[in-house]
Amino acid sequence: MKHGKMIFGECQMLKKGFILAAVVLFYCSNVYAQGAGTTGLNFLKISQGARQSGMGEAFTGIADDVNALFWNPAGLTQLSRHQACLMHNAWLLDVNIEYLAYALPVPEVGSFGFYLTYLSTGEMFRTLEDAGGNYVLTEEAVEASNISVNFAFAKKLSEIFEDVLWLDGLSAGIGFNYSGEDVAGDSGSGIGFSLSTFYIPKYEDYSFGLVLQNIGFTDNRPSLPAAVKLGFGYRFSFDKIMIMFSEESYFNFPEDDASFGLDLTVYPGEQIVRMNAGAEKYWELNKYHTVAARVGYKFGYDLGVLSGLTLGLGYRLTAGDMNFDIDYALAPQGDLGMSHRISLTGKFLGPPERRGRENKAEAIEFYKRGYRLLYEQKYTLAIDEFYECLKRDKTYASAYIGIGTCLQNMGKKEAALKAYEKALEYNPSNEKLRRYIESLKWGDLQF
Repeated sequence: MKHGKMIFGECQMLKKGFILAAVVLFYCSNVYAQGAGTTGLNFLKISQGARQSGMGEAFTGIADDVNALFWNPAGLTQLSRHQACLMHNAWLLDVNIEYLAYALPVPEVGSFGFYLTYLSTGEMFRTLEDAGGNYVLTEEAVEASNISVNFAFAKKLSEIFEDVLWLDGLSAGIGFNYSGEDVAGDSGSGIGFSLSTFYIPKYEDYSFGLVLQNIGFTDNRPSLPAAVKLGFGYRFSFDKIMIMFSEESYFNFPEDDASFGLDLTVYPGEQIVRMNAGAEKYWELNKYHTVAARVGYKFGYDLGVLSGLTLGLGYRLTAGDMNFDIDYALAPQGDLGMSHRISLTGKFLGPPERRGRENKAEAIEFYKRGYRLLYEQKYTLAIDEFYECLKRDKTYASAYIGIGTCLQNMGKKEAALKAYEKALEYNPSNEKLRRYIESLKWGDLQF
């Protein structure tokens, strides 16, 4: 079977004996390769969001902004304010893609969102296939375009089944889409839906996502490009890595400034498996300005080694509870050139997103356990309990004092001093603790 026929399958356009060379390249550039053409409306596979594209398109298990609408709708439950995104994708040749997304959380109801994509090729010249299988360029101008409209809803399952403890941290989402395509007057459409789940334990740094995408039917096109996506996400702080193997890791909780994603995608209809990996790092310059760098790799693409590489940059402006992000992503496509994505994302009308770790009631219980173990001189076990307390409320000054007391009794004076100073940071009015810290610094251990 010739490559053009592999791409468009049973499309009516091939039956008329011609294809558009630029559109062929357009589909090839996504490198759906050996299985290409067994599905229709393949533009639905094109990644959305410059941030996500810069991370190697590994976002199913992270899904923490408005672009979760495309990657994993269930992740929308992480949003605490309205978010909107505009993106321009200068893909290949004269192919351009415009993207608009909007999402909002509704307390006690769930999170809603929609996104729209529009692809256009501009004016091209029709290419005919002769009897010998060769392509002949004509002077007839034609155009091709695609559009997709999508809606999604997500909700935390623990808000529905409050008494089912194992559902804590698990969200579910559903999405619907309409897609249309017109290639030189040959049109087709499709209606599909997606089912998704997202799991993020309340006091951990990892998360998982599972998505069934593009399940539905088409008109005048082969089936939708159905996909099964499994994603893993991990958020971390480089500062925390530096103290990971020291006592300081029990009482120092730096804000996460980096994330790593790993995605596995299966296209059952095309018998294709893809793996994507990527990471990002943020640097806060001051309370107003933050910059980011991203890198990723898409495995299994056959346009050369560099065709799987992705790079990205970002800038964030913070104004009160509002953020405005400008992100850029670059993705080499071998001999087909480079794709460039640039997006603007706004976050507003609500408090900044948090990891949902705070639970003061649980923190008190862990503190009480730690205090009992400290009294029993079981210092290592006591530190573990105080640590669990601080994971739930990092402002709990008495827990820092408890860790400091344990460390001091274990002969680790320097680490104990840092723990006491952390307690003073959250309780600056404790003059007795302040004097004791000074006495430790000067070597006077009398309290």
